[in-house]
Amino acid sequence: MADRPKAPPFTKAQKWVIGIAGVFFAGLAGLGGYGSFAAVEAVAREHGFGDHAWIVPIGVDLGILALLTVDLVLEQLDMPLPPLRWLAWAFTAATIWFNMSAVEAGLSWPDRITGQGMHAAMPLLFIAFMEGVRHAIRRRTGMTSQRRMDGIRLSRWFLDPAGTFGIWRRMVLWEVRSYRTGLVLEKHRRERAGALKSRYGLLWRWKAPAEKKWPLRGGMLDLALELTGTIEGTTPTSPG
Repeated sequence: MADRPKAPPFTKAQKWVIGIAGVFFAGLAGLGGYGSFAAVEAVAREHGFGDHAWIVPIGVDLGILALLTVDLVLEQLDMPLPPLRWLAWAFTAATIWFNMSAVEAGLSWPDRITGQGMHAAMPLLFIAFMEGVRHAIRRRTGMTSQRRMDGIRLSRWFLDPAGTFGIWRRMVLWEVRSYRTGLVLEKHRRERAGALKSRYGLLWRWKAPAEKKWPLRGGMLDLALELTGTIEGTTPTSPG
């Protein structure tokens, strides 16, 4: 799409930061898996798994890693599948519950709550890290994607809800992916509406003839197609 800029390449410093984050993630995953293995295995053994209780912690942890890895790959390929992430969250919640169940029931309630919180900390950190990586991949992929649509910041929704809804609605209807291009279209629309209001007064929506009001829709659509480069043979115009 002509209204979608190219994703900038990673700098050397960014590559170093990514590498260090990967080392931290590997350590976090290793410590979390080691810490929960014994607790989940003990709970599984108490619930009838016997000598095969080790299958439960390993299977659940590997399942979470596999689901999140595939989810990240699909995000990178711009083919997101949210149920994969939801299922990974469900397995993570199950792991947290299994770990919390391993806390001794004879402890006083402050000590029991503290122990359960300590068991839940590592899985929550793991999910938080993976969501950060997924968010970065999603945003970077969205820079060049032909399907992703830019979001509109919450502060604009708060300050001008009606006008922001109009911009978002036209972006959806006219297949405009870039928010900056949507602002350019809104600027042209307001200029044309202001000209009609100056000529026909406050009731310009009813007094102005149809051929005068049509450019607010058809003309804006033509401009949107031109800015996004979707009209064959046209030269895309920079939205800046």
